Amino acid sequence: MSTKENSRIQVNFLTWVLAILAILVTIGTLVIALRDESIGYQIPVVCFGVLLLGLLYLYIYLFHKQLLAQRNKLVLFVSIYILLMITTVVMSSLPYLLIPIPIAGMLIAIMIDNRLGIMTHLVLTLLAQLVSGSDLLFLMFFIVSGTLACMIITQAKKRHMLVFVSGYLVGINIVLILLIHLYQYGNLSQLEVTDVLYSVLNSVFSVIITIGSLPLFETVFDVATPLKLLELTNSDQKLIQRLLLEAPGTYHHSQMVSNLAQTAANDIGANALLARTGAIYHDVGKLKDPMYFGENQDGYNPHDELDPENSAKIIISHVNYGVKLATDHHLPKAVRHIIKQHQGDTVVKYFYHKAIQNNDGAVDEEAFKYDGPKPQTNEAAIIMLADCVEAYVRALPEADRHLTNIEKCIDEIINSKFQEGQLSECHLKIKELPIIGNSFMKVYNGLYHERVKYPDNTVGGDNIVDNHQQ
Repeated sequence: MSTKENSRIQVNFLTWVLAILAILVTIGTLVIALRDESIGYQIPVVCFGVLLLGLLYLYIYLFHKQLLAQRNKLVLFVSIYILLMITTVVMSSLPYLLIPIPIAGMLIAIMIDNRLGIMTHLVLTLLAQLVSGSDLLFLMFFIVSGTLACMIITQAKKRHMLVFVSGYLVGINIVLILLIHLYQYGNLSQLEVTDVLYSVLNSVFSVIITIGSLPLFETVFDVATPLKLLELTNSDQKLIQRLLLEAPGTYHHSQMVSNLAQTAANDIGANALLARTGAIYHDVGKLKDPMYFGENQDGYNPHDELDPENSAKIIISHVNYGVKLATDHHLPKAVRHIIKQHQGDTVVKYFYHKAIQNNDGAVDEEAFKYDGPKPQTNEAAIIMLADCVEAYVRALPEADRHLTNIEKCIDEIINSKFQEGQLSECHLKIKELPIIGNSFMKVYNGLYHERVKYPDNTVGGDNIVDNHQQ
């Protein structure tokens, strides 16, 4: 049995175990909450609860099937669901406005997916209504409040901005309470200060708990949240600073690759922030021997003193060393996987062909191959393509570095990687490959567009600057 098949079996087994656990927790919490009710009342309520959970699974299977293959995120999702169900039962005797139901949706929206967060919140709201036995006002309040919370929370690009989210939610909850009282009584004469206070506390504590628990979930489940990825792109990060100082050529190469990858990921609907972050760190392993890589050399090439086999080993080793550095600096698993996969199992062609020339063709190709695996995600595949394109364009002579040549180069590289099978294990569609090529060209159009030729600026007959050469 292959490693891939074994991994698939393990994921399927885990999915079933977690599904059964979620069902048991749902049944258990409903039974505990309704322990004073008759069996005739409990049975249909429990069946309805299991039906809602089945609806949530169906939604995941149809629209977020990739979640079922990501063990850490799947365990994270079920853990959040179970924690919220238990919390709801424990707090069911309190006024319903104090139950922090939106927490689960906000956490899932931030760490997994916004739409999945909203759907999960809706299901949990209905389940919580069954647990608490509340009326229609309960649904009106939490469906609107929680859904808006899931939408707003993902707009916070930095952790401190989550504080402003709390302020928005406070305002939304106060408006909801006023509207609910107008709907129920036709006026605000029955409005109690405690209702307003509880709604404010609900929004404030929901955001505080969400903010406070994020680092824990990020660490325990090794999840790359947008907030974490944004922090990693900050130029003050230690590894980025090391690249800038110790391998400046690699640093600038990685910045260009990140621009290409982010643009392409945006255009095909992939995770643009993950693509950008993964691209920035994809070659961090070159910090081990920076001068053995062309972009960091300044005239002297140490490979001239090595045989092709040893040169290839040094080049290939940058991938595993990059994974080690990423692990030591606690980069998320998604970024580590990109580092590991960005070269696939391609051959270091320059030294492979050099070895063939030196040995009259008697060369073991495997010794010149990267360890792999091939890119498993669209983001890793985009970075592989962007990495090759940037390196090739950078190596072109200045006279040949024009848009026509660049476009031809992009098409050849994408077709080459496709035909080599390097894109066979990710989820890229054939129709998306031209889109990626066009995205790369958008970036290069901005760099190498035709410039207007201005007259030379002169002062007293002396040429000061030739604008068209800038």
